Amino acid sequence: MTLLFVIGWLGGLTSTVMLAPQAVALLRTGDTKGMAWPLWVVFVGTTLGWWMHGLKLGQAFMMVANTVSFATVIISLWYLRRDRKLPSWWWVVPGLVFAGVLATLDRTVGSAAFGMTVVTPIAIAKIIQGVQLLRDPKVTGVSLTSWLVQLANELIWLTWGLMAPDAGTIISACVTATCNAFVLVALLMRRAGAGPLLASKPPATDTLVP
Repeated sequence: MTLLFVIGWLGGLTSTVMLAPQAVALLRTGDTKGMAWPLWVVFVGTTLGWWMHGLKLGQAFMMVANTVSFATVIISLWYLRRDRKLPSWWWVVPGLVFAGVLATLDRTVGSAAFGMTVVTPIAIAKIIQGVQLLRDPKVTGVSLTSWLVQLANELIWLTWGLMAPDAGTIISACVTATCNAFVLVALLMRRAGAGPLLASKPPATDTLVP
């Protein structure tokens, strides 16, 4: 058993559980306040894309992690669709198309092209999430635990990518970790009592999601 193997499975473990706190919170409270739906639509494509990337590399931990993550994404989208009145096809169609593009690039162009493509929409979606946290009147539906684990997960994958080496993982982890840090700062600011930007009146007090 090599260090690379251990780090890979540690990355797989954190990938498996990183979205679970958000799904559990939704199942418990049904509260989606502060959640940005574009992020979860993009997650459909990225989880499937990373599953296929793991299949190409022969890395079971990537496939196991993204199978579980996909299930938590669907749970989150169910509640977001209910509250945001999204069309049913928005659940999966854009994500499936994106996953197909990722798989094609990965197979025909290479890992670096996969990494640059997979990270672009996820980075944009996470920036949207951070901005929404700064602007929404209430952000009680966003799980702090989930975002902490996501940041740790990207740092683990960056370590794995540098050791492997795998250009796609390195590119994706660097950019996504930066975006995760932005979201965390925004969320921590709101949890610390900072008011929403451009808000006309203070938000009502709600129970926070752990």
